[in-house]
Amino acid sequence: MKQTFTIFAIMFTMSANAGIYTNASNFRPYIGIDAGVNISDYTYETDLDDTYYSATINAGARIGHNFGVELFFTHSSTNNLSMIDSFSTLDHEVYYMGYGFDIFGYYPVSRNFDFFTSFGIANYKVYNKYEYIEPFLETSLTTSDNNVSSRFGIGILYTFPGDNISGLLQYQYTPLSSELFNNMSEFSIGIRYTF
Repeated sequence: MKQTFTIFAIMFTMSANAGIYTNASNFRPYIGIDAGVNISDYTYETDLDDTYYSATINAGARIGHNFGVELFFTHSSTNNLSMIDSFSTLDHEVYYMGYGFDIFGYYPVSRNFDFFTSFGIANYKVYNKYEYIEPFLETSLTTSDNNVSSRFGIGILYTFPGDNISGLLQYQYTPLSSELFNNMSEFSIGIRYTF
C-alpha cells in the first residue's frame, strides 16, 4: 500500500512540474450540468424503489493546477409507490433537492486527463408525501426534512482539445442520516464549459 502511495506521489509531482496543465491563467471559471443515478439506503423497510435519477447544475472555478471549488443545485426524480386493494388505496411519493459546495483536488495524469477527489457540504431537502384513501376516510400528509451533510467524491476528468469543454465521471457518497435516508451513493456523468 505504501508503495502505491509513493508511486502516486511521484507521478503527481512530476506531472505538476512537467507542464501538463498548460493554461496560463490561474483562475478558470466554468458552468456545467450532470446526470446521475443515486442509490439510497432507507432508514426503514419499504417497497419504494431505492434508485433515483438526478439532474445537477453547477458553477465553479479551477484554481491553478490542483485546486477547484464548485457550487451546485440538484433535483431528483420522484419515486412513487401505489398499493390498491378492494377497500383502500395508498399512494407514497418521495423526491429530494439539494444545494451546496464542493472543494476539489485535481491530480493531472496527462495533458488532458485528471483524476480528482472532492469534499463538500450540502443541504438536502427530502419531500415525503402519503395519501391513504378508505371508503369513509381520506388521509394525506406531506412532510419535508432538511439535512446538512458532508459528501465525498472521486472521479476522472477529460479536457477536450481547445481546453474549453470537459467531460467527467464521478462517484459521490453522502452520509445523510435523515428521517428517510441513511446515506446516498451517486454515480454521475457531466460536462463542463470553461470560460
